Amino acid sequence: MKRTERKQLKEDELATGLNRFLKWAKQHEKEFMALAIGLVVILVIIVAVNLIINYQRSKEATYLSEVLALKADLENKPENLVKLQEMSRKTRYGRIASLTLASYYLEKNDLQKAEEVLAGMKDKGKDLIHYQILDLYAQIKIQEKQYDEAINLYRQIEKEKPKSYPLDVVLFHLAEIYEKKGEKQKALEVYQNLQTNYQNTYYGYQGALKAMQLETSR
Repeated sequence: MKRTERKQLKEDELATGLNRFLKWAKQHEKEFMALAIGLVVILVIIVAVNLIINYQRSKEATYLSEVLALKADLENKPENLVKLQEMSRKTRYGRIASLTLASYYLEKNDLQKAEEVLAGMKDKGKDLIHYQILDLYAQIKIQEKQYDEAINLYRQIEKEKPKSYPLDVVLFHLAEIYEKKGEKQKALEVYQNLQTNYQNTYYGYQGALKAMQLETSR
């Protein structure tokens, strides 16, 4: 077969194939349109979700700034306490205000009020605020010398391994409780865990120092 004939044959095959595709595409025009519209809708939804998330983060950051400002000026403006109490009950981000209130009461050594604030929000959600609440709740139990309850709270956080909360902080507090209870071997094991698995963190470094102190005091 001559070269020109082969070329013509390929062109005819290409033209035939293209005609078939165009004919098939025309028959399925409605399906293509529906698919295109669906893709556009999905894209719009994705953009909208991202905008909403960013907006909510912005609102949460603004709310947090307001809460912290009220707490920082509590000594000079006792009326801020009433504002924080109202915010903890009425707003969407009330847990932030409640957490701030509980920390304030803990600073004032009013353990009963601090515990009352946290008790109703201890098991809501599994976000950063939730684990901050558990941590603060455990700190209250430590002040009350209810060490076993504090240990259970920290072990709960450790078991859940939250991505939103630093486990080295939790483990360091846990080791401190074992020390307070006089269970030095258990404290040493936790400090050694920090020393091995969290070498590049502040609490990993502190854990290494504590482990050294306990080993030399034997």
